[in-house]
Amino acid sequence: MDQKSVATSQAPGVDIQSVQGSLQVKGWDRPEVQLRSNAVDTAVLEKQNDQILVRCQGDCVLRVPLEASVHAGTVQGNASFKMLEGKLEIGKVHGSLEMRDIDTAQVGSVQGNLLVKQVSNDLGVEQVQGSAIARDVQGKCTLQKVSGNLDLGDTEGDVVAAAQGNTRVELCPLAGKNYTISATGDLQCLVPPDASLRVDFHSRGRRIRIRRPEEKITLAEDVHQLVLGKGEAHMSLNAGGSILFACQEADWAEMEDIQDELDEAFTEFSEEVGQRVTDQVDVQIETQMEILSQHLSKLEALVGKSGMPEEEAERVLRRAREASERASRRAQERMRRAQIKLERKLGAAQRKAEHKMKAGERHSPTSTRQTWKFEWPTPPVPPTPPAGTEAVSDAERLMILQMLEQKKITLAEAEQLLAALEGK
Repeated sequence: MDQKSVATSQAPGVDIQSVQGSLQVKGWDRPEVQLRSNAVDTAVLEKQNDQILVRCQGDCVLRVPLEASVHAGTVQGNASFKMLEGKLEIGKVHGSLEMRDIDTAQVGSVQGNLLVKQVSNDLGVEQVQGSAIARDVQGKCTLQKVSGNLDLGDTEGDVVAAAQGNTRVELCPLAGKNYTISATGDLQCLVPPDASLRVDFHSRGRRIRIRRPEEKITLAEDVHQLVLGKGEAHMSLNAGGSILFACQEADWAEMEDIQDELDEAFTEFSEEVGQRVTDQVDVQIETQMEILSQHLSKLEALVGKSGMPEEEAERVLRRAREASERASRRAQERMRRAQIKLERKLGAAQRKAEHKMKAGERHSPTSTRQTWKFEWPTPPVPPTPPAGTEAVSDAERLMILQMLEQKKITLAEAEQLLAALEGK
């Protein structure tokens, strides 16, 4: 695929007006939008202030800044959106749609299947012609019409979902939230027994099965109501076929032991993650330095042959230092974003664990209320290169361009050396 690109701010607006083939959009930490396509000659990538317009006649791969707000009008093929921290709006996808690790999304129509994982805030989908899977939606989740089957789990906000096929839902209901779920076919709902929940059942198939540790009942009724705990959350289950509602009792007498294990597990996990990030940064920097060392002897030889004037050398050095500073800022920004994402993931897990602990206390009057928390390790900071390293490598980096202009090295050699010096 050929490519074209345009410089932007850290949070531009990206308007993908139409794509005649398939579309892939992924966030990155550069203030730049890059378009790759098998039809790049006819593709449109235009900048109007900080608004980027995109049109493509074939398959299209876009890299956009992480904080970009993305609007996609019509995609004729399949579409994929990943690692986006700005608002995402999608009009119509004629194929299937995949969304992973995004902040918030509003979708009009999907002609194929839908797969969604890791949404930090709200998810809204008007219509899915195929089946849908949604996992880890931390805000409100709305799936107005799914023509196929629906598999929904691990959401933290209100839920409104309707499917014409069968539906499976696995939730940890939170106090004050509302869950309205409908299925033309059969409906299966799994919840923890410690949920404080009021459930309204409506089965047009007149078959409601309830599975709890203390009871297993089957009702030949179309309407039924069940209250768990204090009924602090509300759930409405409506099925054209049968309904299976199941939960499993926990041993609350062991809650204090579980509490201690949770404290230890989260602390160890936090430390492990921090150390893993540190190790990865060290390995990456060592690899980059090794690559630079491997090319150093060749670069020195080339520089010696250049005969570059002193003024030109100063200009090259200044440009190199600016490029190095930009690369350093990008590396620090990557570390910051990685830390935020890790905090967000563990924060969601902590909220769910706290909810389960509170429910356990309600079941065990003799248990002592406990609180738990974990501390994040200090974010690792990339080590400072040895004195003199930056100046020498910077000068060599932009002298490569001079060598290329003088035809002392080939384009392939220049690209290889530039990539090594940029840490790619």
